[in-house]
Amino acid sequence: MKDIKSSNLLKIICYSLIPILVLIIILNALSLMYYTTYEEDFSGNYNGYQNTKRFANDYLSKITRAIHIAEKEKKYIQSNSNIKIEESDSTQNNEIISEIVLDKETKKNIQYNFYSISKYDMLLISPSSDIITNVERTTKTDTLEEIKQYISSKQYYWKYDLKSIDTNIEKLKYEEIAYDGFEEIQESGYEIYTALKEYNTEFYAYGLIYDFVSSTYVSAPSIIAIAVSLFIICFIYIFSSIGHKDAEEGIYTNGLDRIPYEIVTAIVGVLFAIEVCVIGGTLEVIANRGSKLLINGGITIGIIMGFVMYITLAVYGVTTIRRLKAHVFWKNTLIYHFIKFMLGGLFTNLSKTVKLAVEYGGFLVASVILIMMTLSNPIMILFLLAFWYYIFKKMLDRMNEMNKVREKIGSMYRGDIEKPLKEDELYGELRQVAKELNDISGGLSNALEEAMKSERLKTELITNVSHDIKTPLTSIINYVDLMKQEEIEDPKIQEYLQVLDSKSQRLKKLTEDLIEASKASSGNIKLTMENLNVKELIKQVRGEFEDRFSKKGLEIIETFPEEEVTIEADSRYLYRVMENMYVNISKYALENSRVYVDVTKSKGKVQIALKNISKDKLNISVDELIERFVRGDESRTNEGSGLGISIAKSLTELQKGSFNIYLDGDLFKVVIEFEQK
Repeated sequence: MKDIKSSNLLKIICYSLIPILVLIIILNALSLMYYTTYEEDFSGNYNGYQNTKRFANDYLSKITRAIHIAEKEKKYIQSNSNIKIEESDSTQNNEIISEIVLDKETKKNIQYNFYSISKYDMLLISPSSDIITNVERTTKTDTLEEIKQYISSKQYYWKYDLKSIDTNIEKLKYEEIAYDGFEEIQESGYEIYTALKEYNTEFYAYGLIYDFVSSTYVSAPSIIAIAVSLFIICFIYIFSSIGHKDAEEGIYTNGLDRIPYEIVTAIVGVLFAIEVCVIGGTLEVIANRGSKLLINGGITIGIIMGFVMYITLAVYGVTTIRRLKAHVFWKNTLIYHFIKFMLGGLFTNLSKTVKLAVEYGGFLVASVILIMMTLSNPIMILFLLAFWYYIFKKMLDRMNEMNKVREKIGSMYRGDIEKPLKEDELYGELRQVAKELNDISGGLSNALEEAMKSERLKTELITNVSHDIKTPLTSIINYVDLMKQEEIEDPKIQEYLQVLDSKSQRLKKLTEDLIEASKASSGNIKLTMENLNVKELIKQVRGEFEDRFSKKGLEIIETFPEEEVTIEADSRYLYRVMENMYVNISKYALENSRVYVDVTKSKGKVQIALKNISKDKLNISVDELIERFVRGDESRTNEGSGLGISIAKSLTELQKGSFNIYLDGDLFKVVIEFEQK
C-alpha cells in the first residue's frame, strides 16, 4: 500500500486526469442542459444551427426590432440632410447616423442607417414607401435593386414582399414559419430583405455549440458517469497519497509547507484573481469585438487559463492537506507564531490570573472591533461569528482536555492504571499534569505488580506448606486411630490419645481451611453455575445444624417470601458459605437467644440476612474480623481456625455476589446478596 501511495507515475497520471475529467464532465453536463432546453431542434436529422427553431426565432426577433427602430426613426428624418439621432432602444446607447440619397430608378429616398443590428444586413420598405437600410453605401449598393441583389447574394438570406417569402433558410420558409413575431411583421406592412453577415460571430458561436451538442448529447450520460467515477477514484488516490514519498517514513513536508499559511493564501488569492480577470477580459473582448479568430483564440485561452487555475488550486490544496496530515498546519501560521511570541515572551512571568485577564481582555477588544466593522459592512458578521466560534471551540477543546485528565484520575482511583494519557494531545500546563499523572500511574502499576507478585508467592507458600503438612498429619491421625483400637487400660494414656486425636483433627481442619482460603482468595476454583432455590438451600443447612443450635438454646426464626426465590450460583460453594455462617453462629452466638434468617427480594436482588447476638464483646472492626487469618486472635485457642468468614466472603464474590458484615454493639449481622433469576 505504501508503494502505491508513493508511486510518482500514478500521481502524475491522476493529477493530469483530474482537469481533463472536470472539463469532460462540465462540457457534457452543459450539453445535456442545452439539449433539454432546445430538444426540438435536435429531433430528426440535425443539419446545422441555421436549421434550428432557436435561430429562426432569433432571426425574426431581430427583424421585429429593426421595424421598431425604423418606426421611431421616421419621426426624426429630415429631407435631403445628414442628421444625428440618439437611439433610445440601443443597448450600447450608440449614435445613429442617417444618410439620405435619391434612388434614380424609383425616384424615392434611400435612408442609409447604421444602427445596432450590425450582424444582419437589413432593407426595410415601409407602407409609406420609405426605404431604410443598414447596408453600407458603395458603388455596388447605390440603388434599391443593387441593395436587394447584394442581400440575395449572401449565404443565408430571407425576403418578404408582403405576398411571399423567398429564403434559403429551411426553418424560415413560408410553410415552416410558426413562430411568435411573424404575425407582427405581417401586420407592420413592411417589405423585408435581410441576410446574415459573413462575420456574424453570434451565429458562428451558436453554430459551434449546436454542433458540439448534436454530437455529444446521446452519449453524454454515460460519459458523465464514467468521468465522475474516474474523478472520484483519482481524487481519493491523490488525497491518500499526499505527503507520501519514496524512502520517506510518515508524512513528508517541503519548503512550501513551511511558509506561513496566510502568506500562501494571499499569493494564491492574487494569482487566482489575475487568472479570473484574464478569462473575464477575454470573454468581454469576444462579446464586443467578436470574430471567428477571436472566438477560437478565446476558447484556447480559456482552456489554458483553466489549467493554470487548476495548477494554482492544486498546489494550494496539496500544501493544505499535507500540513494537516503532518500536524503542522497550526504551527505554520502567522497567528500561531504571534501567539507563541506573546505567550513565550510577554506571558512567561505573569501569574495565571493576569494571563486570564489579558486573554479575556483581548477577546473583548477583538469582539468590539469586529462588531464596529459589522455596522459599516454587514459581511463582517461572518468574521465575527467565525471568531466567536473559534474561541468557543478552543474552550471546548480545553474542557475536553480537562475531562481526559479528570477521567485518568478517576480511573486511577478505581484501580485502572494501564492506559496512559497522550501527552501530545494536551497543551500548556495540562501537558505537564498529564506527564506527572503518567509517572504516578507507572509507579502505581509497578507497585501493584509487586504486590500481586507478593500475593501469588504468599498463596503458593500457603498451598505448598499446607500440602506438606497434610502428608505427615495423615500418618499421625492414622496411627492415633490404630492406638485407639488397642485395649489400653491406663487412663492417662487414653487421655493423651484423646488430646492427640483432637489436636490432629483440628490441625487437619486448619490445613484444609488454609488451602480453601488460598484458592478462594486467588480465584483458583472452578465454578458450576446453576439456578438455585434459596429457600430449599437454607432449609437444608438448618436441618444439619438444628441439633447444635438446640443444645445451646438458639431459636432460629426464618422469614421467606411466599413465592420461590431463585439465584444463579454454584450449589456446592454457596452451601459452604451458608455452612460457615451457621458454624460461626453456633460457636459465637449468645446461648438461649434468637437467630434471625431473612430472605427478601428487592429491585431484582435477593438478600439473605443472618443476625444474632454475640456472647463476647465485639471490640473489633469488620476489616479485622474478615482478615483474622492474617492477624490471629483468641480463636487460636478454641476449635476454630478463624478463616470461615474470609472463605465465605471470597466464595460469595467469586459467584458474583456481595458479602457484607455489620456490627452494632453485640449485634452481628451478615448480608449476602445475589442477582435474582
